[in-house]
Amino acid sequence: MQFEGKVAIITGAAGGIGSEVAKTFAAGGCHVAALDINEPALEALAEKADGLPGQVTPVLANAFDPEEVQKAVASVLSWTGRIDILVNCVGGSTVISNTDRPVEELSLEEWKKVLDFNLDSPFLFCKEVLPHMKAQGFGKIVNMSSRAATGLGGSPAPYTAAKAGIIAMTTRIANEAGPYGVNVNAVAPDTTLTDRILNELWTDKPDADKQAYLNSVALRRMGQPEDQAKVIAFLASDGADFISGQTIHVNGGM
Repeated sequence: MQFEGKVAIITGAAGGIGSEVAKTFAAGGCHVAALDINEPALEALAEKADGLPGQVTPVLANAFDPEEVQKAVASVLSWTGRIDILVNCVGGSTVISNTDRPVEELSLEEWKKVLDFNLDSPFLFCKEVLPHMKAQGFGKIVNMSSRAATGLGGSPAPYTAAKAGIIAMTTRIANEAGPYGVNVNAVAPDTTLTDRILNELWTDKPDADKQAYLNSVALRRMGQPEDQAKVIAFLASDGADFISGQTIHVNGGM
């Protein structure tokens, strides 16, 4: 079991990629602190993970509130005195409506809302977790960027800026934390069929649009949450001990 004895914090763990990451880590023997504001979904996740080699412990906290983040990290440290892995899965573009609007149609408030939603939580958790990882001389951090960081596709300008910021932040923190034995990387998915994406953005698309998208993917299929979770698990494993400051694009060959 690649994560036996390890402790991980997964933010945004109540659904989507975060939920799949939590289950993948627990299957590898990890004690997972699954953090979100959706208590029923966290409880359901813990039930699904029951019987796996590791365990999932729900942690109810607002990932954008500095005090709640601080308390959540302190709570996890109280379990075993260590945090080995941090995966920042909170983020997205749907915090504003009509996300395909051009930049001149966006307000400053909408711009800030998207940037804050994608950048604040990873910053707060890295800020709280890194001192402990540095002190123990070990740690793996994985941040969630996106293909949108390239400026390609139909994502709104603030989302592309935020996800490009994740890549730059990942590289910078990797350089700061590397001398202490801490690896910091990112993954950059394209559209992944989480429940939210499936229901809100994919199901009602015309068949021709779906096929056009699939034709743009070398592997000719949609990404699944487990596709992202496998790569995140690799970056958090011993197999990635000499990988840091990198962003891996997990998009089937767009």
